[in-house]
Amino acid sequence: MRTRPAVVLAAGLLLVAGCSTGGQPSALPELPAPSKELVAWADTVCTSVKLVDGLRSHADSGYYASAVTTDVVAALETLDVLRPSGIKQADSYVGGLVKALERLRDQLPTGEEGQQVDAARITALVDEVGKQKPALSRLAGRTRALGPSYHLAPRCAPLKRPPESATRATRALVTWADTMCEGVSSIETLPAAGDELLKHPRFAQFEDMELSSYLTSVHSQVASIVDPLAGLEETRVAEVDAYRDELVGALRDAASRLPRQTSALDLHDVPLGQLRERASQAAATVSALEPKARELPDLARRHPALADAYHLAPHCDDEPPTPATTATLPKAENGTDFAVCQGGTCQIEVSEPKDVTVRGNVFTIAVSDGTVWLASGSGLIRLTGPGTAQFGAAGATVVFDVVASTDTAAVLDVSTTD
Repeated sequence: MRTRPAVVLAAGLLLVAGCSTGGQPSALPELPAPSKELVAWADTVCTSVKLVDGLRSHADSGYYASAVTTDVVAALETLDVLRPSGIKQADSYVGGLVKALERLRDQLPTGEEGQQVDAARITALVDEVGKQKPALSRLAGRTRALGPSYHLAPRCAPLKRPPESATRATRALVTWADTMCEGVSSIETLPAAGDELLKHPRFAQFEDMELSSYLTSVHSQVASIVDPLAGLEETRVAEVDAYRDELVGALRDAASRLPRQTSALDLHDVPLGQLRERASQAAATVSALEPKARELPDLARRHPALADAYHLAPHCDDEPPTPATTATLPKAENGTDFAVCQGGTCQIEVSEPKDVTVRGNVFTIAVSDGTVWLASGSGLIRLTGPGTAQFGAAGATVVFDVVASTDTAAVLDVSTTD
């Protein structure tokens, strides 16, 4: 990969040659620079293409059509929210792929018909889409603006002829930074033990269930972060490799000290006081990981090539994310007039615990730390981000859709189906 110093040297050689003939030196074209946006674009498209090219792997399954449908829908959902790259050829490729996948989705048999249809028919439909990885790779290789970013994208296969690029970052360093940032983000977003809402009379009945769930999942959540980080190749920069080793060691040590219950039933007879104590100890073990995790951005800045890689890696944030509490919610049609919901349909904004009656059924709704809590009788559903909760009640189904949310509030669409 050619860097800027090499450009200066080449320019100097051209200048000497130009003087010897009496002509003017030719200006070298500026090398294309990769960008975080294009690296992320390539990463997303390559992930979807891998899913598409793997559709035939389901051929031996008794649910071939269903499995293909699931993967096609997943790829379409991913590509549907993909921001355009701004490169005509690249965006045209994605548009063509989306149309091909939509056509395949519409032609795939569903339900019992899908289980009975001959596998050869499904394969024939899949073959109409064709293998996408070679086409995408050719596109990247011949598109000057896309090639450098595609080559650096961790989830894309490297180009056979690495393109010249105006960056000190290498593919290996971008992969290292991206994997580390994803791991650090996972550490910082590990769930807490319990929630302040559990002190509220309406939600208190769920505390033992919530603590049991936490204690049976926290070990696996921490352990799952280890392998991707431990599997990274060394950067050959002593401080950088030492940091990775220390973080992996801290994760393994934490995992060894966390409870390993495999089912909430293991904790069924444990008194609430003991559950609280165990959860508190586990939470302290997890929290001790955060200071080491927060060292990554400063470490990257101290090493120029790694700083460039960090800047390009899709999972790395150059600036701390804006807290969700500063976001502006769309205006709810019925605001906080919860009485309207009695009729079965409304759009409301909720924050602190409130009772909402829908066709005679009472639901307690609240928002805490970006999660919407919905309780009815002995049932509890929690939604983080966009999502849907359904409760069966008196022969009907009450549906709650999260339109938008912040750390402390949410706008919900409420509807009822008979």
